[in-house]
Amino acid sequence: MHFLLTTFLFTLVQGIQFSFIPSPVIVIHQVAVYYCSVNHTGVSVQWIVNNTASTDLSITEKGIVTHGAAEMDSNLSIPGVPEFNNTIIFCIASGTVNEGSFFDTRNGTLLIQGLLSNVGDLVCTTINVCCFVCSWTIPYSLPEVPILGFNVNITSEKITLMHTNSTELSYCPSDFGIYNISVAGLNDGGEGLTDSTQITLPLVLLSNVQVNIEKDNINQWILHITIQLIIQSTHQW
Repeated sequence: MHFLLTTFLFTLVQGIQFSFIPSPVIVIHQVAVYYCSVNHTGVSVQWIVNNTASTDLSITEKGIVTHGAAEMDSNLSIPGVPEFNNTIIFCIASGTVNEGSFFDTRNGTLLIQGLLSNVGDLVCTTINVCCFVCSWTIPYSLPEVPILGFNVNITSEKITLMHTNSTELSYCPSDFGIYNISVAGLNDGGEGLTDSTQITLPLVLLSNVQVNIEKDNINQWILHITIQLIIQSTHQW
């Protein structure tokens, strides 16, 4: 859980301190926790979740839990599932103080970062007859939630799994053939959606090797080697 944007809010009215600590941005499968409290026995707090009391069955059956309902000190736990993204949370403090009424509210919006979407612009190109390089752009993520890197899966007859924090990866396989490459971003929720592409490394053969040896005019030997390369591939690039 990331606490970079956690804010502590309080008001002081009629000598009552009303405190509200909203949840920071969370990642899917984590739990958001909101805190609310007052410092007077005549005042208590309650929670409203998307215009419904947090103790209502329609809320509690979804896994939202209120600790300390209608008490001076309370917290609200919300599971990090996509359904609750952009949920509006109200904490309401109300009661009687010195024969007068007290009422105040604070609110926050829960943001949940899901698994990352596909990387963008995945392209692989050969950098010589034996190697290739792949590059891509990062998927969107909420600013408070870091991307932890990328899983790169390279498949031919065997699977090579790599992890990189960069958006570029070079690879030199030991053999020619067709290579399937897939890339997925990672965050605290796990591996995101996968984007894939394919590249072919052709077979390179030596053909028509010619070797000539001769002496120059100062009696030194000169070696001339001529090699013709043949690239064979039965696949379309």
